[in-house]
Amino acid sequence: MKIKDKEGNLLALIVNSEEIESEKYFATEDNQELQVGVFNLDKDDVIEKHIHSEQERKINRTSEVIIVTEGELIVDIYSKDLELLYTGSLFKGDVLAMFEGGHGLRMGSKCKFIEVKQGPYIEDIDKEKF
Repeated sequence: MKIKDKEGNLLALIVNSEEIESEKYFATEDNQELQVGVFNLDKDDVIEKHIHSEQERKINRTSEVIIVTEGELIVDIYSKDLELLYTGSLFKGDVLAMFEGGHGLRMGSKCKFIEVKQGPYIEDIDKEKF
């Protein structure tokens, strides 16, 4: 599920682990600062050995990915203008990738999740609470 603002900018992406059917696809556009790939591969399938070449990139904002490992995580997604655009629940195996706008997280039950974001991260500069 793609969550976009009124201008069509991708704010967030939710991948429900129960709905992964394709062998391999990237849920993000090639120009996104963070890429999200989704895989459903069979035993003995192979992703060929590879290395990613060093490149200088300009990153304009901190993108985040959350992977729920247990429980219920309630997510609020806001536009850049702080308008609430989406509220929903994530469960074990679900993935949330956030690119623009704001977000809030509440635990619907005891919850464990993994958060991945770009670094270096300096909270005083990178995070503005509202």
